[in-house]
Amino acid sequence: MDNSEAIDALIELGLSTYEARVFTALIELGEGTAREVAKTSDVPRSQVYTTAKELQSRGFISVQRANPQVFQPISLSEVESQLSREFESKRDTAFDRLETLERQTAPSAEQSEDVWTITGTPAIIGRASQLIDEAEARVIYGAKDLAHPDAELLSSVRSCCSRGVPVLLLQNNGQEIAEPWRETECVSSVSVPPQQSKSEHAVRLLLVDSDSFLLSVHSNRSAPEIAIWSAKTTFAEAFLQLLTGSLPVTE
Repeated sequence: MDNSEAIDALIELGLSTYEARVFTALIELGEGTAREVAKTSDVPRSQVYTTAKELQSRGFISVQRANPQVFQPISLSEVESQLSREFESKRDTAFDRLETLERQTAPSAEQSEDVWTITGTPAIIGRASQLIDEAEARVIYGAKDLAHPDAELLSSVRSCCSRGVPVLLLQNNGQEIAEPWRETECVSSVSVPPQQSKSEHAVRLLLVDSDSFLLSVHSNRSAPEIAIWSAKTTFAEAFLQLLTGSLPVTE
């Protein structure tokens, strides 16, 4: 039987090449001496002992103090749990440090006049939802597709109702609006004149309060969605003043 896929998978989960080979060999053997493991795993016998110590310290195998020593894997369910715990610990450590960095850089970011670019619909939806969550006065949203609202975006829009923030949908001529939009208390819609809704590349437009926006496009059908956005900047404020002046909305 070819064990390469199992070995490769274990390596991706954080085991070294020798650890993955030795552990896979022990699963195949049930238990074995260094000589037996070396023969099955293609790991040098001298390295089997060192690797076995590493696996034992990680809680993946047990060692029988015999002469010669016998190595035995613990249950796969326990190995799976151990790997999950290791992953969760590394994940928590990484994101704790990232959040610390984010807090340290947040003040300068808030003062920046930058316009940011993001690529990919999931990332764009996530950013749009965050901007909506920060809305204090109003949200204006238009999209090529209002018939299939994203759950995350819709949740953020609904949270506006609890804060008393009105949400206005920009509806192109004849565009279908899904019932979840219509059933949300703080959402209303306004029709956009045909001459203002003919861009075949535009995907979505989001205006939040008077100083945050997001605008996304598709350059072609096979290309990913790309967006520019800016929040709480004078650039965004100027952009909104220019844009809302041409839209059928009132301040």
